[in-house]
Parts: sequence; C-alpha cells; structure tokens
Amino acid sequence: MSTQSKEQQQIGFLSLCYHYIRPDNDDPFSRLMGTKITEFKNQIKMLKEKFEMISLDDVLEFINAKIFENNKYKMLLTFDDGLSEHYNAAKILKQFDIKATFFIPTCILKERLPANPMIIHYVIAKYGIEKFLEEFRYALKKLGLEIKKYDITYVREDNDVWKKIAEIKYNFKYKLGYKISREILLHIYQNSLLIEYPNILEIIHLNKEQIHEMLEMGHRIGVHTHTHISVAATSLSDSDFFNEIVFPKKYLEDEFNVPIKSFSYPFGERKDYLSSMRFLNKTKEYDLAFTVEEIVNFGNTPLEIGRYQPMSHDNVRTLENNLSNIIKKNIL
Repeated sequence: MSTQSKEQQQIGFLSLCYHYIRPDNDDPFSRLMGTKITEFKNQIKMLKEKFEMISLDDVLEFINAKIFENNKYKMLLTFDDGLSEHYNAAKILKQFDIKATFFIPTCILKERLPANPMIIHYVIAKYGIEKFLEEFRYALKKLGLEIKKYDITYVREDNDVWKKIAEIKYNFKYKLGYKISREILLHIYQNSLLIEYPNILEIIHLNKEQIHEMLEMGHRIGVHTHTHISVAATSLSDSDFFNEIVFPKKYLEDEFNVPIKSFSYPFGERKDYLSSMRFLNKTKEYDLAFTVEEIVNFGNTPLEIGRYQPMSHDNVRTLENNLSNIIKKNIL
C-alpha cells in the first residue's frame, strides 16, 4: 500500500469521510449506525502505520505543486455533519498528531437547529419508523400539503426496515423539495426530540466553543452547506445557492476568524455534486470541494476530491482492504 512501481512517478492521496463515531456502550441512541469509538481508534492506528497522514494545508500545497516528497501514499481525514462526537474524535487525533478537517452545516450554529439528515436519523433511532411517519403526516397536514401526494406507507410485517428508511431519506433528499423538506423536518424535530430532550442540539451537534477548541488543536473546518442539501439535485435560485453554499463560508470566517477554503458536498454521490466547471460558474469562493467518489486524488480535479466513507461494519481489516482496492483501481 505504501509504494508504487519505479515506472510510476506520481503519488496521490486518499481521503476518508467519517460521520457518526458512537460510544462502545450505554449509547442512549443505540440504533444509530456508526463507527464505535474503540474501532475508530484502531482504524486510526492502522492508518497512521500504513499512510503518511496529511492535513488540508498539505493538500492545498499538493494541488499547486502536483507532487509529494516521497513515494508513500498520503491520507487526509475528514468528518462531515458537525456532529458532537467529532469533538472527542478531534482530541483522539491530536494524540496521534493528526490534523483533520471538519465540515460544518452552519444551521447548527446560526439558527441553532439540526441539519436535515440528523433529524431523520435521531427520530427513527429513538422512536421508530411508525412514530416518524406519524409526525410526518401531521406536519403535512399542518403545512396544508396533500397527504396522499407525499405519504410514505410502512407495514412492519411486510416492509424491510432498511429499505423503508432508505425510501424516507430518498424522498426528503430528492422528491419533496428543498424548502418543504426543511419545514417538515423542523416540525418533526420540534414535536418529538426537542420536547423530550431540550438539549438535543448539544447531543447531536458541535457547538461554537468545541469548534474553537478543535481549531486550537490544529484542525481545520470547512462548509457542508447551511442545512445539508443535495446541491446538484436541488433546484436552487441564485439567492438559495448563496444562502446554502456562499453564506456559510462567510459566516464561519467571521465567527472563527479563520480562512475557509474547502467545501464538502452533502451526500456526495455523482447525482449530488456539481462538475468543477459548473461549480466554478456559480462560485469561486472555494479552492477545494469534496465528494464521496472512491478514488485516489492526483490533484487535477481539486473541486471533485474523492473520499471513502468508513461504514459501521468496517473494521481495521476491511478498511485496509478497501483502501488497497481503491489504490489498485486508480493507479495511473
């Protein structure tokens, strides 16, 4: 994994995109899927051994120079969604002398409201699909929307739970519409989680003080839109695009007094991100943009940097094998 053939001169970098890093035991939201904290530590040990760990600043230098100093593959760690557990992850990484980048949906700071997918994840994890859909229908009614047009049915005995959760996520990402989705999810949030857990935002997401500390540790932050939307699949007016993509950069720069040069596409698949040219036609605010395409990055597409997403079922061995396979597939 560490070297190329003599004929191969260019060395690229890989990047990981972590999301939930959950407690090993006593998790009050135990149905949330994520990497357990002990497994996370083991994965970091493996990565530190197999790769040269780099920072966002190193990537920016590489983009300009198109060359690294040695023939060992590089690894950049990133974390999406601004989750509360990323604070502990940042402290663990500091112990390993690793500097990561954390992508923040700015709604969690400016409006102190959770990002869209986290509402779905936490409500279903705590109350189940039936309760989520009950609140969903109530929200449709309160907002004056036709229930038959948007309804999602679920019969426990007949439907596969994971397929139904995937359908719910798909509808909110791609079918309901940008503003309707947000209204419905906030209604569900305010009538379920927020009632039982008045401090639920602190449970789900990072706060400003934690982010300040993470920056002091040497980590970097970037933008993950404002409310966590699919940029390419969402019909955005110019003002909507500004509010979701451009404004968050200015907000984070003003709030934390740091330059913001990187953007991470929520969901990050091909249907969710813009080509480099389309992105540049809309904004020139960012030097780097991240997807979840599983590739080795050689610096030629800085606005389409690929990442591998460790899954909850990944362990050290499967993660190492998956990264090795990505290198084999992408070697020049």
